Amino acid sequence: MPKITDFLTELQAQLSTPQGRGIKIKQDPRTIKRFNHDNSYHASRDPAAVISVKTEDNVSLVMRLANKHAVPVIPFAAGSSLEGQTLALDHGIVLDFSDMDKVVEVHVDDLDCVVEPGVGWSELREELKPTGLFFPPDPGAAACIGGMCGTNCSGTLAFRYGTMKDNVLSLRVVLADGTVIKTRNRAVKSSAGYDLTRLFIGSEGTLGLVTQATLRLRRIPTHSTVIIAQFPTLASSAATVQHLVQSGCPFLRLEIIDDLCIKAVNNEIPDPSKKFAELTTIMAECAGTSQDAVNEQLEAFKAACGTIAQNVTMATTEQETDRLWSLRKRAFFMAPSLRHAESEQGKQFSTIVTDVAVPISRLVDILVATRKMVDEARLVSPIVAHAGDGNFHCLMVVDKNDKDEIERAKKVRDDMARLALKMQGTCTGEHGVGLGKIHLLEEELGEGALEVMRRVKKALDPKGILNPGKVFLEKKGSKL
Repeated sequence: MPKITDFLTELQAQLSTPQGRGIKIKQDPRTIKRFNHDNSYHASRDPAAVISVKTEDNVSLVMRLANKHAVPVIPFAAGSSLEGQTLALDHGIVLDFSDMDKVVEVHVDDLDCVVEPGVGWSELREELKPTGLFFPPDPGAAACIGGMCGTNCSGTLAFRYGTMKDNVLSLRVVLADGTVIKTRNRAVKSSAGYDLTRLFIGSEGTLGLVTQATLRLRRIPTHSTVIIAQFPTLASSAATVQHLVQSGCPFLRLEIIDDLCIKAVNNEIPDPSKKFAELTTIMAECAGTSQDAVNEQLEAFKAACGTIAQNVTMATTEQETDRLWSLRKRAFFMAPSLRHAESEQGKQFSTIVTDVAVPISRLVDILVATRKMVDEARLVSPIVAHAGDGNFHCLMVVDKNDKDEIERAKKVRDDMARLALKMQGTCTGEHGVGLGKIHLLEEELGEGALEVMRRVKKALDPKGILNPGKVFLEKKGSKL
């Protein structure tokens, strides 16, 4: 690894300079193990080193030297990605952004804030509470702003507020050669030049590294209520959501949790009196500036449920509302409890999670078809959905040592993605392409669109050092 050695030697010599002050170089086994995996099912990959940075100048210096020595650089903050985006292919270095965690400015009058990439969205939300403002995207609880920009994430609130690209006004980005750029100013609207902000959002760290983001904030709704309804089938719940979306009712959240996921949720509730009936469930949050607005949404929800729904209940306190959404958020981590009896026999399980999205008119069809695929593949897999925008997840709990079961899960992943494409949907609604869906992206967009992406990549990163092997193969027919 001569290029790594030369890079680290030159970087080490720069640590006492103004641009290098704050950088830490780590190669001890414990740190390498900490940064060799993410939350995905993909195999761990040891980086050659972990470089911790604290400032934009640090990032610029690292990239300038990495570009000089052609060293691959993989950005990493929380490591919560679900498609292998933070895995160190080609034995590159991991660039750890977790110390770049400052909320730089909050502009209450302008409804925006400026943050560094290592800021967690949940921590940001807590810090903003006294202002009466919040940042809407809410993916996995550990996610940080840098990675959220990288995958164009969304979460439960995307139904009303949109995805990450709808909530970021501007970025500061370090390019592959260390150049620092600003994508635009803070105005909510601009038609000045190319939309560079959206170019970098969703690029999964392959075009540049975000060092600062200006985020659009919203007012916390003054009135809100969570309502839950349970249904005898997945199809009937999806049909109800479809009707609600098409009616134009402005819910804050509109989610589906299937019966298997409810069973997993119940496994974490010690009090039998607080367990849920194990039926497919719609969770909706009605919110507005008045109780009348909330009541209007509640009535629309109840009317759509008709006589099919069972156990229609409302959260009566803020604490109950928070508890319900916390349980929904923990679905990924709860799923393995469905195979608890087998784990007591010594088996080890992981969750292969995949997501797709379709136009809302096809939600019923794809959910029913996916449940059939999962059952025919003999897999244990809860289904959860950000149903209001046609996005859903399969949480396939597999034995880590059962190669056949893992292959069956991967086949379901591909089959449900291809079905989504036939329905004019996408192979990923919010998790990104990463490693696991490179082949599916080409099927979705075609070779022509991928070639345009390769040209953009080549222009911004000629040596291909930024997060190589993610999103698409940089050369047609090359191997990861």
